[in-house]
Amino acid sequence: MHKTALQDFEFNQGEWIVEHRRLQERGKGSDTWNEFETRTHAQLLMGGSVSIDETDFAHSGFKGMTLRVYDPIQDRWAIYWINSTDGVLQPPVYGRFHEGLGIFEGDDLDGERPIKVRFEWDARSPATPRWSQAFSYDAGTNWEVNWIMNFRRP
Repeated sequence: MHKTALQDFEFNQGEWIVEHRRLQERGKGSDTWNEFETRTHAQLLMGGSVSIDETDFAHSGFKGMTLRVYDPIQDRWAIYWINSTDGVLQPPVYGRFHEGLGIFEGDDLDGERPIKVRFEWDARSPATPRWSQAFSYDAGTNWEVNWIMNFRRP
């Protein structure tokens, strides 16, 4: 049975413990990672066409929120990020899932450097999903993974 797009983020609902690996310096060839753990609460709204989550980055003193909105006309998701530090809704990445793997891309800035951004959601094992973020500083020719999150239930 084929899932509909409104079921794409069902795996993400509820409470999670998230193990993060974040590259200490992006775009500089660094291989030093910061590792930390957070707690996340996620839910679906509007029949599955909206997915939100809130993460408490207690070690850094801020909270972050992801807003995902499905566009049925374009058959794609838009994913936005906002945090309590600056309150700015970041530019979205767009994409869709295929067989449990979601690829979402967009344009943004890393400081003042224009970048391509790629989010990858791997929900092929829904009990232990994985998210990663990569930046490209050369219009998508090369990608540097700079953040990896592995999810598990408390």
